[in-house]
Amino acid sequence: MNHWTIQNRILFLALLPGVLVTLVLGIFFMSERARDLNNLLEERALAMVKQLAPTSEYGVMTGSSGILQNISNNMLEEQDVRAVSIYNPDMVIMAHAGPRMHTERLGQQQLLDGQLLLQRTEESVRVRAPVYAQNLIIDDEFNSFAVQPTGPLQVLGWVELELSLNNTRLQHFQHLASSLTVIALALLICSFIALRFSRQVSQPMQHIARAMKDLENGKLDTRVHVQAGAEFVQLASGINAMASALQRANTEHQHNLEQTTRDLQETLDELEIRNRELAIGRKEALEASRMKSEFLANVSHEIRTPLNGIIGFSELLARTQVNDRQADYLATIHNSSTDLLKIINDILDLSKIDAGKLIIEHTDINLRDVLEDVLTVLAPEAGNKGLELNYLIYSDVPLHIQSDPLRLKQVLTNLINNAIKFTERGSVNVRVSVISQNNNRAGIRFEIQDTGIGMSDAQLGKIFTAFTQADASTARKFGGTGLGLIISRALVEAMHGDIQVSSQPGRGSTFSFHIEAGLQPNPQDDLPPLPGLRLALLEPAVMNRMNIASLLQQWQIDHTDYEHLPQLQDALEQEGAPPWQGLIISIGRHLPDSEAVRKLLHQVRQQGLPVIALTEPGSSDSAEILLQAGVSFSISQPCTRRHLYRVLRQALQLPALPGQGQDAARNNGNKAAPVILAVDDNAANLKLVVTLLQELQLPVLSATSGREAIDVVRQQNVDMILMDIQMPDMNGLEATGHIRALTERGNMPIVALTAHAMADEKEALLKAGMNDYQTKPISQEQLVNCIERWTGFRCTIQPVAPAVASAPAPLCHWVFDTAIALRHANNKADLATDMFRMLLDSLALDMPAIMEAWEEEDMEQLLERVHRVHGATRYCGVPCLRNTLEKLETALKAGQNSMLPDLMRQLVEDSANLQHWAHSNDWETLLLEGTAVSD
Repeated sequence: MNHWTIQNRILFLALLPGVLVTLVLGIFFMSERARDLNNLLEERALAMVKQLAPTSEYGVMTGSSGILQNISNNMLEEQDVRAVSIYNPDMVIMAHAGPRMHTERLGQQQLLDGQLLLQRTEESVRVRAPVYAQNLIIDDEFNSFAVQPTGPLQVLGWVELELSLNNTRLQHFQHLASSLTVIALALLICSFIALRFSRQVSQPMQHIARAMKDLENGKLDTRVHVQAGAEFVQLASGINAMASALQRANTEHQHNLEQTTRDLQETLDELEIRNRELAIGRKEALEASRMKSEFLANVSHEIRTPLNGIIGFSELLARTQVNDRQADYLATIHNSSTDLLKIINDILDLSKIDAGKLIIEHTDINLRDVLEDVLTVLAPEAGNKGLELNYLIYSDVPLHIQSDPLRLKQVLTNLINNAIKFTERGSVNVRVSVISQNNNRAGIRFEIQDTGIGMSDAQLGKIFTAFTQADASTARKFGGTGLGLIISRALVEAMHGDIQVSSQPGRGSTFSFHIEAGLQPNPQDDLPPLPGLRLALLEPAVMNRMNIASLLQQWQIDHTDYEHLPQLQDALEQEGAPPWQGLIISIGRHLPDSEAVRKLLHQVRQQGLPVIALTEPGSSDSAEILLQAGVSFSISQPCTRRHLYRVLRQALQLPALPGQGQDAARNNGNKAAPVILAVDDNAANLKLVVTLLQELQLPVLSATSGREAIDVVRQQNVDMILMDIQMPDMNGLEATGHIRALTERGNMPIVALTAHAMADEKEALLKAGMNDYQTKPISQEQLVNCIERWTGFRCTIQPVAPAVASAPAPLCHWVFDTAIALRHANNKADLATDMFRMLLDSLALDMPAIMEAWEEEDMEQLLERVHRVHGATRYCGVPCLRNTLEKLETALKAGQNSMLPDLMRQLVEDSANLQHWAHSNDWETLLLEGTAVSD
């Protein structure tokens, strides 16, 4: 109906009322007429049966069939009468006229006036009435009978009359036909009137619509002329006025458009001139930016080159025999050079980001390993400041993802390092959660929360500005360039995330960021589960407890968690063997000296359970004490999953994994050492690489330019090349191309040495023919792994033997020094007593094992036992034995086998002297007296 024309709508609205009224009235009157005809037939039937009953009284009473038959035949002549039957009281027919009465589909009987019975069939109406013995009186109107009772009524018989419905139906059909004719005539008249009315309305509207269409098509001189009602005339006048107004407006608009076009043309001419000027300026700006980036790259390379030499040679020098003051100077040189190199790298990163050359790699990584690597590096700094460094990876976080591990570590390192730097006391907490995940993508959120100095709203607005910190006092106190956060934000945005910060002065700060990472299609954990094991975990810190519990659950290890030490002690003191196979205990830096810990370790030692202690970072002294107190293994927090897994297998005496621990013992067999060619135009860097390779006992060739490297490859037998990239005359990429062109040396592994390669630069290096790349300054460990990867030869890092002093060391005259023992025990006599007693017990067990290892020439077992006893002597005030063990351990590590026999004899003598002195003296009283004197 929405798409009907106005004429159709008018017709519909005009015909609808008439049609509805005509149909309703026609149906009503036809139904009423049909009902009247049926009622009339029934009334006639009742009237005739009432007349027939008294007329038949005499015949029924006398049993005269002839009279009754005449009466029946006479009734049959009445209109619509089909059949007549007269019955005796027993319903036996005495007389019948007409055909047999209809009995099919006989309707229900109706009792009328208390005497008459009425039944209907499909073709007739049957009425039955009783015949009474009575005197009959006929009234004047002759339409009813009055009974003058003279006594009780006696039924003489019955009369039944059947009237046909044919005549009634014929009258009904005649009436229906006449009614439909009247209805059709009425609808025809209504349609004619509606059609005339709709045309009077639709024709002017169509004329107006055509005029509006012409106006829409731009024929503004179109006018409307209608001869209809006043409303249409008024509408036409309005449309004509509108058309005139539009025509005038169009003329004015055309004039204005021509004027505007002329003005616009003048403006475009001016813009073209300015665009040419801007194009020239943009070209100059791009050239300046290119020159700036090239300048930064070249200058940073020129600065990094001597810095790499400083860092490398300071590391080499630190491995030689130096005294404490010299070692401190070397550490200062190394740290300062490393800090300066980091600043230069940050500046180069910033320039690359500004130039849009930052590319994010997508490699398969384990998220937990990435975070643990960062925390392991930063944990010592947090430990030195007395801060708790906690982290928690929620259980629903997907660990096997695809992202850029280097850039993710860079962001985490910047944020966590800032948190440690600006926090004097309290903790730094790192949380990792998942915010979204589908079939192949995940959104991962990192949150770094500290309890440091915090920042105000004004300071928050400055922290993401390059070379800017919150305020000048912060920069003076804590240092830094202010580039870390701006680089971190750029890296996070490159990983399709954002970074946010919330902070309050004096209450700490919370930095959070999220990244979008791909999910590895078929992730596999390289650490198989350990089902069937049960452990007890004591960790007061909630986050660390949840983190370690998550790892144990991942490895299918049943565990019972305890928050406080007394809870674990109560569990151990219960009757029966403990339900665990080992314990993991977190011990703070103050706990190793506590009586509760000693008591707990004594209980565990009696029950033979292995104990893994989690210590604060940098607390090596506490770790040695714990090992002497009965701890099986000590792990510095935050513990990595691989370290914890390896220690668990060792502590529970499980078989080592295939391939585990084979790197150090890998045997090259009869394979010859590869010849390595080092190429670098900087003499210091070249000397550093050559020295590192020579210490690995590898044959080394050197070249100072790309052309010289090509000549060496042509003339010498070279197995691998370490190639610098930026060199004068011919750089490393060009030299690599020429070497690849040599058919006989085309497959030689060539590894690029670059100071700071971005992702696109690394890709360019590999496309240019490089097999791999290493970042300067390169360490000896990097060289070992790189050489093994590309040549299959495993180098062994040779320990640097300490220089032997020219003057012999003075003989040790003190078997036991009470002052040293008390100083190491924090002036506590009971602790010093326990430590010395444990040392004596250890000597009783370890000295026979040391002698057995010496006799069997098992140097690895000998070194392990000597190292264990040496660690125990550091806290017990036994200078002679400690000095001998230190010399013996140093000689074992340096491979100075010629010194071993004399040192072994000295060890046996010093051990026997100490044990004899302990049995001959009341050393416990000496320790108590020493405590009193110090007090």
